[in-house]
Parts: sequence; C-alpha cells; structure tokens
Amino acid sequence: MRWLEKARAEIPIADAENTEIRYAGQCAQGDDALLWFISGNEHQAHSYLPMECTVVGEGEYVFVRSYRPLPRSGRDIVALQWKRGLALLINDPRCTTVRLSGGEGTRLFSIGQEGYPYILYSETLPSRYQFFDAEGNELL
Repeated sequence: MRWLEKARAEIPIADAENTEIRYAGQCAQGDDALLWFISGNEHQAHSYLPMECTVVGEGEYVFVRSYRPLPRSGRDIVALQWKRGLALLINDPRCTTVRLSGGEGTRLFSIGQEGYPYILYSETLPSRYQFFDAEGNELL
C-alpha cells in the first residue's frame, strides 16, 4: 500500500524503516479525510500518525499534510483538533466509553470488544472529553 510507505516517511520515530506500521482507519469531513496509522507492535511503544488527504475518487486520496496528535498520559489514546472538531483514536482496550460534553449536550460512545483501534470524529469541538473503563471509572 502506497499510504503505508508515506506514513513510514512521516512518522516521527528513529527506526521507522524497521518498525511495523499499520493502517488504523479514517474519519472524514466533506472531501477531506484523516487517515490514521499506528507504528509499533505488542513489544514496542506505539506512535500515532494522522495524515490529512483530499478524497479524489473511490479509495483515491491526495496527501495534504501530517499531524502530531496529543497523547493522553499513560494511555494509548490520542486527540487532534481537526477542521472545526475533534478526532480521537483509542487503542486502549480498557477504554470502553467516550463522553463528549459541550454545546450539543453530552454524547456517549460505546466501544465494542472488537472495536480497537476506535476512531471517533466530532464535527464540533467539545468543551470536555473523557474516557471510561467498563466499571464506569474515568481513565486519567
């Protein structure tokens, strides 16, 4: 896949050539898409790379730029303000629920057992976003 090669060139790690990189999914707004990639495996720390592209056809994209998402301390969860909203990638199986709060009220998103990595995009920027485990405890 050509996009894996592009992600390898963009990912900010020292040994990108020998690090496993995989496509995690995407979120979109209009003709723009944010393609998410994950580097590392079960024996390596993960890095997350969102790449913005313009959709030009079925499965066809033109690269615009890459971003550096904000990590959540000690979690495989990253956030990125993108367009006028918020893009999240959750790769922590302890996180089963995401709560977004803001002008549109409070919205809950449940993550199924097979849902990781989970990508969520809110077209509006919430004033607060929180992550919870199966018992309802907030993951800090």
